[in-house]
Amino acid sequence: MTIKERQEREAHDRENPWRPMSTARPDGLRCDLLFDDWAGHFPTDGLQYFLDADGSWYQIDPPAKVSFVRKPINWRPSYVRMTPERRALIKKKAKG
Repeated sequence: MTIKERQEREAHDRENPWRPMSTARPDGLRCDLLFDDWAGHFPTDGLQYFLDADGSWYQIDPPAKVSFVRKPINWRPSYVRMTPERRALIKKKAKG
């Protein structure tokens, strides 16, 4: 990672801080998630998620349900909401 890339990432993190999981709402908002594992915290660059009304997180592309093995610890919004139809399609593809 170059110095410029690092500075851009730090600026993005300042403008869009990570938020506690308890503040997430199941309203179709596309989000980034931060996961925790034994090696430390790691973001999933490029992957987007949404919180469903049943409390489950779903990865958007490729569609998948987030397992509890990789538990998210923080989230940050992308400021784009998905339609209920799009969310239902992703949930269907994740299950099948």
